[in-house]
Amino acid sequence: MRAKTLNNTAEKRPESLWEKLALDGMVMRLRTLEIYSGALTWNRFFGSLLLALLVLLFLSGAFMAFYYSPAPGYAYDSVDYALFSLPFGDAIKGIHHYGWNLFLIVMGLHLARGFIVGAYKPPRQFVWVSGVLILLIVPAFIITGDLLPWDQKGYWSTQVRISIMKSVPWVGDIMVQLVQGGPMTGIVALTRFYVLHIIFLPCLLVLLLGIHFHFIWQRGLCGLISEDNSSKITVRFFPFIFNRWLVLFLCVTLVLGFISWYWPAPLGDPADPTDSTFVPKPEWWVLFLNQLVSIFRGPWSVFGSVIIPGGLTALLIAVPFIDSSSERHPARRKITLIIATIIAMVLLTLSIIGYLEHHV
Repeated sequence: MRAKTLNNTAEKRPESLWEKLALDGMVMRLRTLEIYSGALTWNRFFGSLLLALLVLLFLSGAFMAFYYSPAPGYAYDSVDYALFSLPFGDAIKGIHHYGWNLFLIVMGLHLARGFIVGAYKPPRQFVWVSGVLILLIVPAFIITGDLLPWDQKGYWSTQVRISIMKSVPWVGDIMVQLVQGGPMTGIVALTRFYVLHIIFLPCLLVLLLGIHFHFIWQRGLCGLISEDNSSKITVRFFPFIFNRWLVLFLCVTLVLGFISWYWPAPLGDPADPTDSTFVPKPEWWVLFLNQLVSIFRGPWSVFGSVIIPGGLTALLIAVPFIDSSSERHPARRKITLIIATIIAMVLLTLSIIGYLEHHV
C-alpha cells in the first residue's frame, strides 16, 4: 500500500517548465557538462570574447532598427535622431560601430592562435572550416551596414565596391544587379542592403555558429600543447564557466560604452549622389585588398579583385587538409608557419602602404 501511494505521488508531480518545453534533457546536459578549467582564462578567451561581442552587436542593432527608416530621404535623419536625440543613443550606436571593428580583430587573433597551436588538426578540421566561414561573412555585415546611414562615406564607399564587383568576369553584372536592383544606388539598393544586414546575414551567421558549436561539442575543445595535471582539471560549465563569461560580457560592455562616450561613432554629411568629388578612404580591414586592386589594372584587374583574394580564401579553408599530420607543436611545424608568416607579412606590408597612401 505504501509503495502504491508513493507511485501515485510521483505520477501527480507537476511538470517543470523545461519538461513542458521538452528541453529538460538539454538543460540536464548543460548542468552536468564539464570542460577544462582553462577553457576561459586570460590566455585563451578569444572565442568567449567573440560571443560577448556578437550578443552586444545583435542587441545594439535591434535597438537601432526600431528607429531606422530604409529610404534615402529619411535614412540619414533617422540615424542622426538615434545618435544625438535618443537617451544613450550615441553609446548604443558606438557600441555597434566599434564592436564590429573589434570583432574582426579578435576573430583574426582567434584564428591565428588556432593556427599556431594546430587547433585545426584531426579530428577538428571542420571546427576550423566553420570558423573561417564565419570570418568570411563578417565583412558582408560591414559592407551592407556602411550604406544604411546614407552619408557621404557610406554612399561613395558602396560605389567603389560596386565598381570592383562589376570587374568580376561573367558574374559581376549579375551580382551588381542583385544587390543594387537597377542602374543607380537608390531606394531599392538601400532596402536590399537593409534586409541583408538585419535578416539574411544574421540568419546565416546563426546557422554557421550552430554548425561551429556542433563540431566543438562533438570534437571537444583543443587541448594544450603541453599537457600537465593542472590542464586536465574539469569544472562544471554552469555556473563556473558561465559566470566567467558574464563577467567578460559586462567588462566588454563597459569598455565599449566608455569608448563610445569618449569617441562618438562618426556620421558624415548626408549622401549626395551628384558630388563625385568625394573620395572615400578605405577602412583598415580592406587596405590590402584596395592595394591589390590598385596594383593590378586593366586586363589584369581580375587578379587583384578575384584570383588572389579567392586563392588566399581557398588556402585558408584548405589548411586542415593540406597540413593533416597529427603534429601540433609549432617548433615541429616550421615550414607551415614560415609560409603563413610570409603571407601575413606581405598582406601587412600592403596594408601599411595603403594606410600611408590614403590616411596620412
